[in-house]
Amino acid sequence: MKAPWFVFLVLGALLIGCTSGPSTGGAGGTGGTQALVCDDYDPGMRVLWGETHVHTRLSLDAFWFNSLAGTREALQFAKGGTVGVACDDRTVACETRKLDRPLDFAAITDHAEFLGVFDEQCRRADPADACGTIEQFILTHIEQLLNGSNEGIVNLLNMFFPERAPSSNTWAQIIADANAENDPCKFTAFAAYEFSPLFNGSTVHRNVLFIGTDLPKDVFEYTGVESEWDLFDQLETQCGGSGDCEYLTIPHNPNLAAGRMFLPVGTPGLFAGRDNQPLTPEDAMLRAKNDVVVEIHQLKGQSECMPGFGFDGLSNDEKDMDCFFENNKPYCTGLPEDSPRCLPPAETICSSITSDPMQQAVPFSCSAPNDFLRGALAEGLRARKVVGVNPYQFGVVGATDSHNANPGDVDEDGYLGAAGVLDNSPEVQLGQWACDPNDAACTDPEFRRSVAFSNNPGGLAAVWATQNTREAIFEALRARRTYSTSGPRMEVRSYGRFGEFPADFCERLSAGGTPVEDGEVDAVMMGSVLPTGGAGAPSFAVWAAQDASGAPLERIQVIKGKLDPSGNLVAEVFTISGAEDGPEPNADCTINTVGQPETLCAVWQDPGFDPSQDAYYYARVLEQPTCRWNTRRCVTQGVNCADLGAADGTFSLDSGNAGFEGCCDIEGSPGSFTGTNRFDVIRERAWTAPIWYETPLGM
Repeated sequence: MKAPWFVFLVLGALLIGCTSGPSTGGAGGTGGTQALVCDDYDPGMRVLWGETHVHTRLSLDAFWFNSLAGTREALQFAKGGTVGVACDDRTVACETRKLDRPLDFAAITDHAEFLGVFDEQCRRADPADACGTIEQFILTHIEQLLNGSNEGIVNLLNMFFPERAPSSNTWAQIIADANAENDPCKFTAFAAYEFSPLFNGSTVHRNVLFIGTDLPKDVFEYTGVESEWDLFDQLETQCGGSGDCEYLTIPHNPNLAAGRMFLPVGTPGLFAGRDNQPLTPEDAMLRAKNDVVVEIHQLKGQSECMPGFGFDGLSNDEKDMDCFFENNKPYCTGLPEDSPRCLPPAETICSSITSDPMQQAVPFSCSAPNDFLRGALAEGLRARKVVGVNPYQFGVVGATDSHNANPGDVDEDGYLGAAGVLDNSPEVQLGQWACDPNDAACTDPEFRRSVAFSNNPGGLAAVWATQNTREAIFEALRARRTYSTSGPRMEVRSYGRFGEFPADFCERLSAGGTPVEDGEVDAVMMGSVLPTGGAGAPSFAVWAAQDASGAPLERIQVIKGKLDPSGNLVAEVFTISGAEDGPEPNADCTINTVGQPETLCAVWQDPGFDPSQDAYYYARVLEQPTCRWNTRRCVTQGVNCADLGAADGTFSLDSGNAGFEGCCDIEGSPGSFTGTNRFDVIRERAWTAPIWYETPLGM
């Protein structure tokens, strides 16, 4: 699990030319100025699967979560190797992980802050004296860390390790490891890190990815930083103007940003520009250059939408029920779909947000509509009207944010947490009593589920690229030819154009054709802006194929976003293929696939198109229902909640299920506790990068 408490980030040159072989550098090549054409180069493009956010023992939090592996081992895991995950003993693996299918690319993004300090100071034969003290502090504050808070840890680190080795040493090794594991045409490894500031309860972290042979000599830490503009300026100075170096940034977990990640533009009292001032066109362009994709899904939930209260863009009497999916900080709606961790809206929805780094949103660590994709994209439409540039025009990727050095490990079955010792026990993952209900001192017995229950295995990044090289993948990211999934490797293509698509367009896609990429059909791909001057209403085509190892598809939806006259988001959800009729999983979590679609495709034309209004359109593809990870764990364990002890609401030790009380919904009081098995299901999904319609400025 990523620890936002730790006040502690990527890939645009188009492949041209060819050589007789890959550029070299280390064992695998640096992927700089020399381009190549792979034997499987595909001008029609193919989907490549990757991970852009994962941590190893070089991250100061992951080290104490008992992460055993470093950058090299994590990249080898992505290529099909194994990695050990420790439990109680940091030096001994209690579990070995392996992907069912290798990834095509990966970026290992350890925290820039205190990069490699513990690995250097505490893993050697003669550990520094302070290592034990720091370990005890962290292990005795697990619940606080899981909930994203930690008071004084940075001061402790600065006090105990004043003579630590410079982070530039570790960064140089990370670059060398990425170069060694980079294998052009087969596997792409990026040099990367995470920039991890926390401003008064707002998580505004970014992953930074690089390509080139002349990368910065050191990482950029949050220390002394007041906003993301310091990062952008530093990257431009180090990498933006000269030499063989390119970069991009990926904001992640905007769902934890308390309104600060994508600030409103043109709202009195709130300033999206640097130094808490209004955004300028120049800085809007700088931000658009940096944040070309955003992480929409990872272990700490999805950042597309939440249902109702303005977070889904629907009218007050409607809710997008498909937004009830992996919400990290859910509010209660009064519907059966509510999470057992939901809070009253007044306690979790922001009543005010701030752009001042010295102030905090109200209530603390709340949620705002712009923390989610729909609201942020709408804010981009509004910003374009104000400053002439859309700074929030980004594609989407998924990631894990695992701290176990296991990139792309997204299987719901067998998920045992993502932070080693912090969240690998059933009590932490599923829930436990705050105190013993039979203890006289336990005046308020409450069964509590920590944030670990709301976590999930995370997602994957998908890019449409001509080949598997650093340059080609970086170009795809910059072009926003990206989509995210919540884990499954479903294949999704989306296109837009004015007027109608050919009548056989879906048939051609289903037959493996690439009529747009081949120039046979005039249309743009996901991540693009529709060309100006088009006649009639735009049409959109979406084709999807299920993961061969996953569940059948259920629906394809197109989500349209625009602004009302007051500048607020208005969203519409159109189901263009399939229906909400996928069968529920069986009691043993097996699924029924007979008669269910492996592929779906549809062409849809916007019935409410207004050429005077900017708009965005993205696709959401849903699988039929499957068991969530917690349900799978409880089914595998064989938990029967009817066996719950009436006296204290726990399972006896000899039952073999002690610690698995979180598999149950528990009612009653001491002496009369009863339990009912929870059976949580999800619809795994994909989200595509949007396609935008833009009016001429000044309309």
